[in-house]
Amino acid sequence: MKSIVSIIITSYNYGRFLRKAIESALSQHYTKVEVIVVDDGSQDDTREVVYSYVGKIHYIFQENAGVARARNRGVEESTGEFINFLDADDWLQPRKIE
Repeated sequence: MKSIVSIIITSYNYGRFLRKAIESALSQHYTKVEVIVVDDGSQDDTREVVYSYVGKIHYIFQENAGVARARNRGVEESTGEFINFLDADDWLQPRKIE
C-alpha cells in the first residue's frame, strides 16, 4: 500500500510564484499526495491563485506568524505519513516524491 505524502507549501505575498509551485506538487508521478497551502497573512493575490485549485488542494489562511509557524500549521493539518516542505517560489521535479 502506498503512503500518503503531504506537500506543504508556505506563502507570504508570493502569489506571483505560487501557481508554479502548486502545479509541480499536483503533477507528481507519485499520486498519493495531498497538497496543503498555508497562506501566512498574504496581502497580494495569493488567495485568488489558491481558489483556482478548489477541490485539489487544502488551503489554510493564518495571520502572519512567520514561516516556521506556517510550516508547523501545515504539519498539524496534514494526514500524510511523510512531509515535503515546498516554498512558494520553488517547484518540484516530477519524480521528486517518488
